[in-house]
Amino acid sequence: MDWAPPHGPWDDQLCFVYDGGVLPHDRVAALRPHDEELSDTAFVAASDAQELLRPRLGNRLRAALRTLATGCPEYLHDGSAYPPHR
Repeated sequence: MDWAPPHGPWDDQLCFVYDGGVLPHDRVAALRPHDEELSDTAFVAASDAQELLRPRLGNRLRAALRTLATGCPEYLHDGSAYPPHR
């Protein structure tokens, strides 16, 4: 979970990342964006995603991957560990 402060026209927000499991190939092929803000969807390796995401979102992805590996959820504050790791 990540708390993001107000930015641009948006109020503050709580952002959650969920593990959606594995989709069968036919479901993946049928995916189409339904939101006008989205132009495409893609599945990429986590290492490639890091290069595609803004830094704050990359931090959120890394925390989600650590949670998958450790089973211990993390709370982020605007993309940074909270409390900070020592």
